[in-house]
Amino acid sequence: MAKQSGKAERNGKKWFWQLHHWVGLYTGILIGVLSLTGAVAVFIPEIDGLIQRYHYNALSSAPSNGLPQFSKSIDSLTRQFPDYRSWSIRLPHNPRHAAVLDMTIRPKTGRTQRMEFFIDIGKDRVLGHRKWQNSLANYLRQIHVRLYDGIWGRQLVGIGGIALAFVALTGLLIYGNFMKKQAWPNFRKTLDTRIRMADWHKILGMSALAFNLVIALTGAWLGLQPWLARWFDISAPRKYKSEILMEAKDDKEIVVDWDVALRASHEAFPDLKPLQLLVSSNGAGTITLRGNIPGTIYERDVNMIVLSKIDYKPLFKYDLREQPISHQLYYIQEALHFGDFGGLPLKVLYAILGLTSGFLSISGFVIFLFRRKKKMRKTDNPWKAIIVYTLLTILFLSFIAFITFTIGYNLASTIAEIVINTLLIGLISYALVRFSIKKFSQKRQFTSTSK
Repeated sequence: MAKQSGKAERNGKKWFWQLHHWVGLYTGILIGVLSLTGAVAVFIPEIDGLIQRYHYNALSSAPSNGLPQFSKSIDSLTRQFPDYRSWSIRLPHNPRHAAVLDMTIRPKTGRTQRMEFFIDIGKDRVLGHRKWQNSLANYLRQIHVRLYDGIWGRQLVGIGGIALAFVALTGLLIYGNFMKKQAWPNFRKTLDTRIRMADWHKILGMSALAFNLVIALTGAWLGLQPWLARWFDISAPRKYKSEILMEAKDDKEIVVDWDVALRASHEAFPDLKPLQLLVSSNGAGTITLRGNIPGTIYERDVNMIVLSKIDYKPLFKYDLREQPISHQLYYIQEALHFGDFGGLPLKVLYAILGLTSGFLSISGFVIFLFRRKKKMRKTDNPWKAIIVYTLLTILFLSFIAFITFTIGYNLASTIAEIVINTLLIGLISYALVRFSIKKFSQKRQFTSTSK
């Protein structure tokens, strides 16, 4: 009985090892790309803040009355672009930094453009502008969230999250008991590259297991959200449906007294720190103020209050602390995924730990190549393949970034879609052909043995 139990355990570990091996091998490049881009993406607000201040010279003077001033700038821009579709303004965390007016402009010819205008909130003047889609901040987010593939890149990233969770859990099942019996960290004294890399693979994989599971599961949820929302009829819980009270043209012409609006917001929702201000342009006659509540772990700008444009009375308030646990779980995913709740030290830790999944991807590939070299008695150097794959990946990321900054997002996205979907079709085809050949060989071998 004990022998059967031991055999079953060995067979189970062998099965888990095979799953760990093949899932890691076929999704390794995807996990590596997401690891690298994610380690940089956690710093998007800080990187973009530096670009705004030093490239666009978007520095603000301190407001004289303590409240940000931007009414004149908004009035000037809305008159300059009367056919705008919508606009919102993001207030800075630091009063010395510029506010950013995000305006969607619908020109008479060409595609709709999303422009950002930097505003001095002390002197109420426009400092400069840029196309949001062609910015480094947008590149970093889009390359990590959807690999620049608008067809189904976001879902592919979600599948990558599932793959990372899968290899992390199977790694725990394979090496968990083995690692408990060893002092941490324990490296075998050998010059064998495969063994040394295997030790690093196991130790870092087990050390970062909890972090990688959090990143993998939250990434899977965020990536697969469009599919999950459709399949299970899930909708964003924070909703306010406003009534249409007037013509859209009349709504646009209402001048908002922002000092009054900000004071009314503070009276109705004292704990809210408004960071994003939106006004209706469809006839609803509303002002929406979104922001954060200090000391909470939720994604940015999820709490909000809606005021009337006419009398500044509160129409709707959404305080996530007062909402059901289902709402809180829904809005905690992005904060946990990007570490956007503990300041710069936590982001640095996230970046370091995030790179471990990329290292696990590379080290797993190294182990596979060296094992195959030994088994098949090949003389070629496995490091050549690793260097080629790494350089091609970096070249792809750099090329898409270059096209984005010099020509534009739309062309870069089109190129990325062609490259990624071609590689995906090729990978799936290769896996199916390999599987079919293996099954055919096994069937032939069985037939010849039977004879």
